[in-house]
Amino acid sequence: MHYYINEKLEYYGDAGYRTIINEQSWNRIYARPSIRHHINDHWELHAGLGLFYIFFNEDEFNRFEITPWQGIQLNWPKIGILGFKHLVKLEERISFLTKDWTSSYGFRFRYKLSGKLILSESKSSSQWFIPFYGELFFPVFDKIEAFFSNKRRAGIGIGYSKSDWNIQFLYNWQLARVVPSDNFKYNDNVFQIKIKKTWIKKMKQKSIDK
Repeated sequence: MHYYINEKLEYYGDAGYRTIINEQSWNRIYARPSIRHHINDHWELHAGLGLFYIFFNEDEFNRFEITPWQGIQLNWPKIGILGFKHLVKLEERISFLTKDWTSSYGFRFRYKLSGKLILSESKSSSQWFIPFYGELFFPVFDKIEAFFSNKRRAGIGIGYSKSDWNIQFLYNWQLARVVPSDNFKYNDNVFQIKIKKTWIKKMKQKSIDK
């Protein structure tokens, strides 16, 4: 969901559930409210809060994680039908093992390059496009013995937007680990559908009788 509070300030966020069904099944419930300040056409400031509950077949490994983050985004360059975005994020992680509520901490740097190639555009403000992205994770320090962690990921797909709606189908690849001893040896192939709806606040106009 995306909602413009005013011309500069935007609220956005999502919530959901993720799992992989196999012998080492893990489950994640999450909510990620965020805000964005549009400085100008090229620069944006971002901030958000991630809330995650990760649970397994055995309760002793369950975790609750709070992840505040801050970021800055550069929307550049835009060359005709092709545009790029660069997002740099600082992410603080506070993790609690729910069996005894002991805590551990982590801090990481993230860089995401994304963009889209417009395939067709009509006068009715609808368009087909190809979205793509690549993201790198750089832990500064990490005391969290997380069972699932990412090192890098990328994706490409097909998208369609019309008016305030946007729908995308993406293929994602990521290099990850399932347990700390895995040393990032898992290559995951994930298919994803994303639906986006934008609301713009209607500013009240005063009528003055002359």
